[in-house]
Amino acid sequence: MKTSTKASIYVFLIFLVTYLIIRFGIQMIFQDINRYVLTAVSALLTLLLSPQRRIVKKRSGDEIQLKWLFSNKVIILK
Repeated sequence: MKTSTKASIYVFLIFLVTYLIIRFGIQMIFQDINRYVLTAVSALLTLLLSPQRRIVKKRSGDEIQLKWLFSNKVIILK
């Protein structure tokens, strides 16, 4: 499997889990919220909180780096 494919799968899974947690969390707090507003707010918060991926080519092979907006720490996947 190519590194870019693997990185896309990781980012998609993290995005999906983050979206579901935020959506159901907001829905539990505000029970009478409009469905469209709930979806829009959840999507915007998920975009802010999801990691950005970067593929770095090194001598030992390609590396996937995930960086969050509010964190200075970079997570490295191989």
